[in-house]
Amino acid sequence: MKKRLAWLTAVILFLSVAGCKEAMQVVSREAAETKDNVSAAQEDGGQSGPAAQETDGTQDGSGTSGQEEAQEDAAAPGPDGEKREEGNEQNLQETVQEQDTGIQRPKVRGIYVTGPMAGTANMDNLIALVERTELNAMVIDIKNDEGYVTCDMGAPTAGEIGSVKRYVRDMPELVRKCKEKGIYLIARIVAFKDPYLAEAKPEWSLHNADGTIFRDKSGQAWVNPYEERIWEYLLEIAEGAVNLGFDEVQFDYIRFSTDRGMKQVDFGAQAEGKEKTEVITGFAQYAAQRLHKVGAAVSADVYGVVIDSALDQQIVGQDYLALAQHLDYLSPMVYPSHYGPYNYNIPVPDAQPYQTVLAAMQASKKVLAGVMEPDGTAYTDESQVQGTVSGNDLGPDRAQTAALPEVLGEAQNAGDLGKEEIAGLTPLPGVRADVRPWLQDFTATWVKGHIQYGPQQIREQIQAVYDAGYEEWILWNAANRYTEGGLHSAEWTAHRERVEGTVGN
Repeated sequence: MKKRLAWLTAVILFLSVAGCKEAMQVVSREAAETKDNVSAAQEDGGQSGPAAQETDGTQDGSGTSGQEEAQEDAAAPGPDGEKREEGNEQNLQETVQEQDTGIQRPKVRGIYVTGPMAGTANMDNLIALVERTELNAMVIDIKNDEGYVTCDMGAPTAGEIGSVKRYVRDMPELVRKCKEKGIYLIARIVAFKDPYLAEAKPEWSLHNADGTIFRDKSGQAWVNPYEERIWEYLLEIAEGAVNLGFDEVQFDYIRFSTDRGMKQVDFGAQAEGKEKTEVITGFAQYAAQRLHKVGAAVSADVYGVVIDSALDQQIVGQDYLALAQHLDYLSPMVYPSHYGPYNYNIPVPDAQPYQTVLAAMQASKKVLAGVMEPDGTAYTDESQVQGTVSGNDLGPDRAQTAALPEVLGEAQNAGDLGKEEIAGLTPLPGVRADVRPWLQDFTATWVKGHIQYGPQQIREQIQAVYDAGYEEWILWNAANRYTEGGLHSAEWTAHRERVEGTVGN
């Protein structure tokens, strides 16, 4: 008996160490990738450009495979959340109605879930976390950044190339369980960072000018966004996710690589005369049209810096305003740790989460309202207001933007607007997307001057979203360990409903 107990103790100890090791590897990947990419962005002329955000282990670069052992404390309860005065937050039970379909969708407060996590018993811990708190949604990997499809959905091309890796053995049952709890489900599909597809179909991959396959500094191949057969593959998987019961499809890595080697890439004849931003926007438009037909909402993750940086938009191909004209939701990754020193005049953005997220989300408000160019300059006269922020034609409705000065009153300069005025800005005609940012629920130990992130820092970011005039958000943690103390309880939410008289509305 003693020998058996000793053996079991040894096994438990081994698994615990393995889990810790995996979590440490995630953090170390984050640090290494961030340092490398900051220098890459500076070489391209950006201040802290998108390359500074491409971190393997934080989003738009998540190392998500083989993390089952690292998930034991994913939903460990924390201290009570910070108390705030009544009326200082948004109505937590409101829904939004889609323009085309009339479908009512919740105002999302969500978390990210890896494929490995979704396929283990630990998923029950996250579902329980949602039940106990203000959370109401999950973003679950359906196609991850390694190119694996995380469940069997009968997608023909995925079956042909063998990209299905069944982390989740019974996705219909998991969907049923989540729906039973009222959880809104978002299928995360990584788009153009797909090393598996690039190796399986090299003719679809990016190639250097000498004809060799392009590989980033990690040795991974990317697929070519100009290749429309890839679009069909992505939509095949997206429609499969909708058929499984997902409410929304979210495309991540809907962009080009920021690796230095991209300067040597030949995108092929199909790229002639077409800018990067055009092809990424074209894909977003096509995907939205297809998925709206089957009743799904469509969203995309974008770098936070592309909101107000024309240079970074061109590097990665993400035109913030143009994408907002086709998608239902935009999710800028405004993690404070991913902004360089003195971005938004903040010495260490990671150390000031409220100020950083507020500044980024206010920039979003101003760009989508047409009062600010993506380079940060303001419109100053009516003739400028009549144009669009990024130079894209909004169609016949764009002339209506001439009425914008009446909305702003005397505050023609975006810098003259106060917090409440910015929060009250309305989007330009033609802008469809609501904005639902990704927020940071991890400590960025690799950032000089970083701070420990806990309940207060989570709450400050959420409050910044509300103060900027937005109402939805999602938390990112690569290991799916979320800070419950930063989330209001279900009892708190019920109290808010009673106070605001929203029950039954």
